[in-house]
Amino acid sequence: MKLVVKGIFFLTGLLLGMLPLAADGATISVDSAQATLGGNFQVGVRLKNNTDVFSALTVPLEFNNAFLRVDSVSFAGSILPGSFNGVADIDNAAHTVRVSYIPDQFSLPLPTISVAQGLIGTIYFKVLPGASVGFVPVDSLYRDSLVSFGGNNIHYWTRVEFSNQAGTSSILPSVTPGGVSIMILTGIDDDINGLLPNDFALIQNYPNPFNPSTTIEFALPRAGLVSLKVYNVIGQEVAVLVDGHKSAGNHSIEFGSENVPSGVYFYKLVHQEGSETRKMMLVK
Repeated sequence: MKLVVKGIFFLTGLLLGMLPLAADGATISVDSAQATLGGNFQVGVRLKNNTDVFSALTVPLEFNNAFLRVDSVSFAGSILPGSFNGVADIDNAAHTVRVSYIPDQFSLPLPTISVAQGLIGTIYFKVLPGASVGFVPVDSLYRDSLVSFGGNNIHYWTRVEFSNQAGTSSILPSVTPGGVSIMILTGIDDDINGLLPNDFALIQNYPNPFNPSTTIEFALPRAGLVSLKVYNVIGQEVAVLVDGHKSAGNHSIEFGSENVPSGVYFYKLVHQEGSETRKMMLVK
């Protein structure tokens, strides 16, 4: 990921005062997640049903909760082409985060993106102490401000938008918001309050790719014997993270990479509810 200040100002100027065009079915979708007090979670920002060709994009999001904090934004596994920079603008004081794609070069014709769907970026959050149980939306930010430009007052929009290759018009996709359901586990009364997970689940590790360590979370609707092991690509056991009895609820385990080389690994969770396997990547 490159944080390019010049690119941010270029994108701002590119989108300033453009004639907006509705995107033909394109949608920006924000994932939803679950997290416990003090826990971490990740939210993917995705492009869906796109038929347009564009040369820049910006996705400003807001999360109006003082107990959420953005730690980082990753473009790993995203649709970001090599001719573009991924830019993350995080403002936890204002409860906003902006994910943008900026072209590497600014001469016309600009490079383009023409994919129909895929991951734009992954936002990593943390739930701070003091958070309350409930759902916190992560939604698009829309603001219309008047700014002075060339001696004139013109509209400057903070909104989800793409630019066309000529830099002359702005494409406005629809947005499907997401968010996080915050759960506080307090003990034996959790099951009564409906705070225990309903389903057996193995969550994608974060960060991913990772170095030197990553966090693996899993949810158990009932207590029981649990096995959580890490394997390499040829099926050899690399690490045993859990092998024993675990209570019902949400659990978090850290996997360190001190004794293993870079590469793709698989982690498998086995419980009386079934088994799940996910893939992760270590990059040293």
